[in-house]
Amino acid sequence: MFTRMKAVGVAVLAAAGLAGVIPATSAEASVGCYGDYCSGQDPQATGCAADAQTVAFEDLSGARIEVRWSPTCKTNWARWQQYPVGFKSDLALSLVAIQDTGYSQSASGIDDVNGTRAGTYWTPMIYSPVHKVKAAANLMCGDATLIGAAFDCATNGKIETRAV
Repeated sequence: MFTRMKAVGVAVLAAAGLAGVIPATSAEASVGCYGDYCSGQDPQATGCAADAQTVAFEDLSGARIEVRWSPTCKTNWARWQQYPVGFKSDLALSLVAIQDTGYSQSASGIDDVNGTRAGTYWTPMIYSPVHKVKAAANLMCGDATLIGAAFDCATNGKIETRAV
């Protein structure tokens, strides 16, 4: 009887030892960056977008601006979703994710927000496990020549989410 219990105990210990050798198949193992090395990286290319959730947004007529959060990578980024019709501007758009420290990441030259083509655009990520981040879309008002553009610039040309 004692020998049988000893054999069972050895088998249990061996199984426990093997459990430590088997690699984890978590979301963390499948992302291409870690910690602050994620700052400036593309959320799609690194895999950080796989578990992302929208944590703040502003709905516009035909578009949406969002702050995205990846719990695996502990990063935020700004995302612009242009719907096929609705939001119309004859100006290019600069999309920015801004941390409460002032650090930011941006994507500029988004020039097809004229309400004719749907699309999704995003900034590079900001590693931000504790700081708040907001998303801002700025209309490029430098050389406004069209009536619609002049109106957009006269109304400040800026759209923001709350910081989360």
